[in-house]
Amino acid sequence: MKHMTPFLTLLTLLALAHAGLHAAERKYTKDVAKLAAAPAAVPGGILMVGSSIFRKWTTAADDLAPLPVTNRGFGGSKTDDQLFFFDQIVPSSQASLVMWYCGSNDLNASRTPDEILKNTKEWIVKTQAALPKATILIVSVIRSPQKREKGVLAQLDVTNKALIELAKSTPGVLFADVNPALETSAGESVMECYVSDKLHLTPEGYRRMTSVLKLVLKENWKPFDVVLPKE
Repeated sequence: MKHMTPFLTLLTLLALAHAGLHAAERKYTKDVAKLAAAPAAVPGGILMVGSSIFRKWTTAADDLAPLPVTNRGFGGSKTDDQLFFFDQIVPSSQASLVMWYCGSNDLNASRTPDEILKNTKEWIVKTQAALPKATILIVSVIRSPQKREKGVLAQLDVTNKALIELAKSTPGVLFADVNPALETSAGESVMECYVSDKLHLTPEGYRRMTSVLKLVLKENWKPFDVVLPKE
């Protein structure tokens, strides 16, 4: 039995690691369940999918009106969380445009740009299979002061460049860069756009995001026989 101890120890460690991963994957189960129980999205509308930058954008529907927007951002989700909960969020939306913001928390968790790109590609494949007529809009990962302080700004820039190329090479996929609206002409963060954690946005930050995204959405949203009301 002594000779079996290292083997059994290894099995135990592997089992614990698997259990830990499984628990992490299900971290946002309750949050996603609440989203799934929320009023259904408008068929042919715009679905917002992503992490806390979207989740905390509680005024998105008003800010982006009269566009029919449904916000399904959750937690501090990473790209693998979006893949795990995909079936509960995307297919039932019947959206004609899906707007994606994710990758920021991956960088905070030391995930590489390649890992983020791989998961984003997989999410796009799943979305196009579930909603074959939908347009996908990828929003740039925000170059927040927090990213600069964590020393991951270079990785963030590599990630955004990879997402730009992904959008260029994938039919039905667009990219919108919100960073210029959140930065000075010298590329420095406009601090009034960020709350105290230097990551999430203030109303001014969301106002600036709106100024970029609303125009892109209006130009590219193709509703399913829905007439857009005048503002």
